[in-house]
Parts: sequence; C-alpha cells; structure tokens
Amino acid sequence: MMDIRWEGRWQPGRRALIYAANVDHTGIIGPGRIEGNRAMAAPQNPRGVVVLEPISCNDVRWEGFTVTQGGNWATHPTYCSDVVIKNVNITGDRDGIDIDSCKNVRIEGCDINTGDDCISLKSGRGLNGARICKPTEDVLISNCTLRGRRFAGLGIGSETSGGIRNVKMEHCKMDCRTFGVYIKTRIGRAGVIENISGDDLDILGGGFLKINLISAGNLNTSDDPVEGDAGFPVGRNYSFSNIHVANCSRLVDATGISPQKPLTGFSLVNITGVCTNGITLANITGANLKNIRVTGYQGALITKTNVIDSIK
Repeated sequence: MMDIRWEGRWQPGRRALIYAANVDHTGIIGPGRIEGNRAMAAPQNPRGVVVLEPISCNDVRWEGFTVTQGGNWATHPTYCSDVVIKNVNITGDRDGIDIDSCKNVRIEGCDINTGDDCISLKSGRGLNGARICKPTEDVLISNCTLRGRRFAGLGIGSETSGGIRNVKMEHCKMDCRTFGVYIKTRIGRAGVIENISGDDLDILGGGFLKINLISAGNLNTSDDPVEGDAGFPVGRNYSFSNIHVANCSRLVDATGISPQKPLTGFSLVNITGVCTNGITLANITGANLKNIRVTGYQGALITKTNVIDSIK
C-alpha cells in the first residue's frame, strides 16, 4: 500500500506491478510481454494494481512491447515529464494509457484494444485538483490504432480540474463504441481544456466527436466541487481537419456546453465519408465549418443553437 493518484485524487492504494517515483531516465524496451494479474488488479477499494505507473519521473521511455492489463488500468504516468510511449500494444478491459498531470508526452505507433478509454488525459478532480493546478499539456498522439469496445479512443477527462492543453492527434485510426474523441467533464470540476486538435483521422466505427463540459464524468466517488461560476469548465480552441468517417453513428455531438461559458473557437474542415447522424452544436462562439462532405445521414446535416460565426 502507498499513496497513489486515482480518479483525480491522492489516496491510499496498491502499488503498481512496475513502479518508479522521483527518478530520471528510465525505460522499458521490448520485445516482450508484461502481463497484469486480474486477481491482484481487480479490487477497487482501495485501488487495485495497475501494470505500469511512474510517478514524478522525468524522461520515461516505453517501446516495442505488449501489456496485458489484468483488471485495472494498464499504464498510468502521473506527474511525469518527457514521456515517450512508442510501438506499445495494450489489450484488456479497462483504460489503456492514462496520462495524469504530465508534460511533454508523445504516444506513437501504439495499438490499443480495450474495454474502456484507449487513451485518457487527466489532471485532477474538483477543488483539490483545481488547488494543485497541475495540467496535462503538450501531448502528441500519432499513428495509433485505437479500439474502444465500450468507450472512447481518446478521452479527455473526466478529471480535468488542473487543465488540459496543447493536445494534438494525427494519423490515427479509431473504432470505438461511443466516440473516437470524447472531451468530457462537468460543472464543479473547473479547469480549462484548450488547444485540442486532430488531423488525418479515420473513424471506422462509432461516433467521431463528442463534447460535454457540463454533465459528463465519473461519479463513482464523492465530488468536492468548485462552487459558483469558477466551477464551470472552460473550453477554447478545438480544431479538427481531414477526417474520414465510415460506419459512423454520429459525426459531432457538441451540445453539452453551458451558455454561461460558451466554447470559444471551434473548427471542422475537410470531413468526408458516411455517417448516420450529422453535426449538432450548441453555445459556441467562433465556429468555422468548411468542406463537410458526408452522406447517409438522417435529418439535417448541421443543427445549431446559440452558435456564432461562419458555418459553410
């Protein structure tokens, strides 16, 4: 047992199978396989064992191996900087990679097949996370294949109270039950989620993009909300280009945004393919939609409420 970060808070929990804290220049280089033990990983109170968990480490490199989860998250870098995760394959029923209040992260060439979010970006929860204010920032995700059998390919949240910023996803393929990209938090979590972009993404199943800044997120444990206006999460500068969808259930659902704190800056450019449902937007300023060329949708391609600026 030791202090670990779990769902946005520091609390007692079981140490990871492979663990490091406050060390620099560590690596795991394959080939090979690291297998989580479901019997050890499964208990949730206190938190069970994840497979790989560096805490407050600098210059972490994982490359060229496979992780089998067991019953909990596969990997959980926390408070780390300069993290490279390259050509790593992850399978299991929970999250694949959880980046928690880390800086300068590169995830490249990974194949992740999970029953939860494939990649999740987090930064603390509620008043505690807002006080610490340690963001996840400067993240590049490229050339990955993500299969989320239950949730999303890239989940931003739901613990975002310290902020998430400067995230770029490119040249990835996603087949997920909910959405390829899901930006999720809730009123009371506070935090700024800004400068999120995606380019050259193939959506092979499920929806493409969902934004819910008011009512999403895990409520399995009690919240300590940031009260009042300060508790409303802020969204700024989301841009996605060159997206191809096939067998897509919904192109974009960006309705979970408060009129008190509209999303500022939203761009969709060069979207092609086939989808069942189109684009629904609410409470956005600075929207720019251009070259949306999809077929197969039912009803209107674009539905908007309290959306300002050009839609073409």
